[in-house]
Amino acid sequence: MKQKSVEPLRPLVLLFYITCISLVIMVLSPVEIPMSESFTMNIFTLDDLSPLPDTTKKELDFIADIQSKVENAETVLVDTLDFSDEDSLNYVQVEDTVLQEERYEPVVPARQAIEFPPNNPDALNAFFASLQSLSKKPNLIRILHYGDSQIEGDRISSYLRERFQHRFGGCGVGLVPVYVRGNVRATLFTSYSPNWTKYAYIDQKKNPRHNKLGLLTEYDRFTNPTAHEDSLHSEMKHAWVRFTDPKLGHKKATTIENVKFIYRSPSAPLAFQLNLNGDEVIDKLDLPTNENLAIHKVPLKTNFNKIQVHLGSKGNPEILGVAFDCNTGVALDNVSIRGSSGFEIPRMNRDFMKQQVEALQVKLIVVQFGVNISGEGNYSLSYYERMFYRQYNYLKSLHPDACVLVVSVSDRARKKGTHFESYPSVEVIRQAQKNAAMKAGCAFWDLRDAMGGQNSMSSWVNNKPSLAQSDYTHFNARGAKLVGEMLYNALNNAYDDYKKQVQ
Repeated sequence: MKQKSVEPLRPLVLLFYITCISLVIMVLSPVEIPMSESFTMNIFTLDDLSPLPDTTKKELDFIADIQSKVENAETVLVDTLDFSDEDSLNYVQVEDTVLQEERYEPVVPARQAIEFPPNNPDALNAFFASLQSLSKKPNLIRILHYGDSQIEGDRISSYLRERFQHRFGGCGVGLVPVYVRGNVRATLFTSYSPNWTKYAYIDQKKNPRHNKLGLLTEYDRFTNPTAHEDSLHSEMKHAWVRFTDPKLGHKKATTIENVKFIYRSPSAPLAFQLNLNGDEVIDKLDLPTNENLAIHKVPLKTNFNKIQVHLGSKGNPEILGVAFDCNTGVALDNVSIRGSSGFEIPRMNRDFMKQQVEALQVKLIVVQFGVNISGEGNYSLSYYERMFYRQYNYLKSLHPDACVLVVSVSDRARKKGTHFESYPSVEVIRQAQKNAAMKAGCAFWDLRDAMGGQNSMSSWVNNKPSLAQSDYTHFNARGAKLVGEMLYNALNNAYDDYKKQVQ
């Protein structure tokens, strides 16, 4: 039987009709079709056929330019300030002059300037005055850097720390917890006995039993007895924590002049022993019972490979952290709270926080949240403005000389058809943070605009080499350095403006 032949033009005509119908659908497409409260279908449109917008291409040029400046800065920031022959005091006795700036600070214009509230244009002056005083009256001042997973692992913070310490003196990684989840930071590796429990408001199995938390927004307890060959008192329960130089960070990270052990021990004395680089016992004593904040300082001028702390108690001491510092200069603490937007910070006991800010000489609080609420959903500008204002106002109330700098949410992108674009919520959150900062009298640095504005995260991910992770949310190590450089430049320029004003 003869088979029926198919006309050769028929498939082409059918394909033509399908193409025409597809083009009509793409032109008239509503872009999104809500299927449920939690699911939205994206429709392919003509826009998805076009390349990245010109603005995004321009941002790639900007990134290449600023990236080269960061790399140039890194060649200047070599480990010339070794503490083998001199201590940190020598580095802050030099007057803060143009000559010193030319030696350590490449002249890089600020990509995004710090903004100040109209009713408080001097919002950072107390901090700047503290920096300027270091050359004439050596002292140690602290910077607290609060943030979410965007700064986890000492990212951004470590670069800021290096820059400040090179210019103003200082050493060490600052304040760290004794119990951490994983070891994701390149500046210090922490290991500990298995009987520690963390008490914190966010992302922990145990909520705090009271609100007297440390500057790290937590306290840590050791519970079940753990045998150890160096046990201080056999009838007590024991714990240990070891801090090791991973040899991945800056040399000054493990160059220190003192260790501060910060704790509360309301029910019983606390046996304390500090070992350096193995078995050498540097300090051993029984710390007295203390209901309030207690700080035990151990002078220790060294480049350490390993420091181990042994503890023993019949009670339930609460360890708030261990600080690795110099005696003078700048200390900078990384306080990353994964999964947080910082809204739980005002729940901490204000008077107890004030004691810590005063005792540890905190002069600047950098607060950087927003990533964890910058996803899908409906966002109320007024609600977030109220929540951020409460947070900033609380931090600002901790000390009259402790300034607050708000760093806005970074850009975050989602897939839309064949390309990525910013979540609409990013702009809402950024505006809420800026409004709240201005209302609370805090300085404000717009990280989203510093990155390049709307849709800039795509540029950071696609840059060669990449500056952000493939989740289109978090910076990678190179991108974090770039953010640190831009933020430092903004602070540096504002500081120079301050010096001109007070001359």
